[in-house]
Amino acid sequence: MTRTLLAAFAAALALAAPAAATLPISPNGSSLGEGIPLKAYTTITPTVHLFGDVVTARLAIVADTKLVDPTRLRVATDFAPYKQLRRPTVVTIQIGRFAQVTWTWLLRCLTTPCVPIVPPSDHFHVFRFPPAHITYLSAAGRTAYGIDATWPRVEAMSQVSPGVAAFLEQTHHLNWRFQLAPVAAPTYRLSPTLLYRLALGGAALLLLLATALGWRWYRVLRPARVSADGGPTGTPLERALALLAWAHARGDETLQRKALERVAGELPVETPLPEVDELSRTARELAWSSRTPEDDEVETFSERARVTGRPGGAEDAPE
Repeated sequence: MTRTLLAAFAAALALAAPAAATLPISPNGSSLGEGIPLKAYTTITPTVHLFGDVVTARLAIVADTKLVDPTRLRVATDFAPYKQLRRPTVVTIQIGRFAQVTWTWLLRCLTTPCVPIVPPSDHFHVFRFPPAHITYLSAAGRTAYGIDATWPRVEAMSQVSPGVAAFLEQTHHLNWRFQLAPVAAPTYRLSPTLLYRLALGGAALLLLLATALGWRWYRVLRPARVSADGGPTGTPLERALALLAWAHARGDETLQRKALERVAGELPVETPLPEVDELSRTARELAWSSRTPEDDEVETFSERARVTGRPGGAEDAPE
C-alpha cells in the first residue's frame, strides 16, 4: 500500500516543475535517492486562465525524515502582481521515512498590470513569478541550506475572444479607451445635505399630519363628556320626586315603589319635625304596600314632599 501511494505521488509530481539548487549529499544515501535530503515541486492550475479568474499555486516538498525535520522548513515566495485571497494552507503527510509538506495559495489579479492590453498581443499576458525559496533551519534556528523552486509561467487571457475583438475593431461598435487618470469626484443634481434636510422636514410634516388625523379620529370616536350644567338639576329630593312622577305616568309599579323609597330617604332629617317623620313613614308605607297606590295618593304625597323639601317648607306643608 505504501509503495502504491508513493508511486502515485511520484507520478503526480513528474509533471511539476522541479527545484533547482545544490543540496548536501548524505554519504549514507536517502530514501529519495542520490543522497539528497529533500526535493521540491511546484504547480500552478490553471496555467492559462481568463482575466480575473482564481489561480491555485502549490509547492510540495518531499523529504527523508531521517535527514530532514519537516517543521524546520520555511518558504518565501512572491506572486506579484497577483494577490493572495487568504493565507496559504499547509498540509503535512508522512508515510514511513517519507514526508510531504504542501503549501497552497489561492491567487487572483484584478489590477491594471494583469489587463492583457500590452505587446506582444492584445489578448493575453504572460507572467513569470520569481522562484520560491525553501530554507531549512538547523536545530539552533540558523539557516542550514536552501533551494529554489521555479514556478511555471502563467498566461492571462482576455475575457473578450480574439474573434469578438477583431469584429469590434473592424466595425467600430465600441470605442475602446484606457485611462489611468483618477476617477473624478462624484457630482450630485441635488446637494446631499439639502436632500437630508428636506427628508427630515417631510418626515416632521407627515408626523404632524398623522397627529392631527389621530386627534380628529379620537374626537369623533371618544365617548362624549357630560357637562355639569347639562346634567339633572335640582336637589336630590326634587330628582327623586321627578323620577316618581315619571314612573307614575308610565304605570311602572316597580320603579314607582323604588322612587317612593328613595323619596323617603331624601326627605330632610336635620331637624326632627313631626311632618317630615309622618311624610317619610307615608312614603315607605306606599312603597311597601301590597296594593298599588292610587293616583290621588301619589299626587298628594308628591306635593307635600315637594313643599317639605323647600327651605322652611316643613311648617307650610299642607295637612
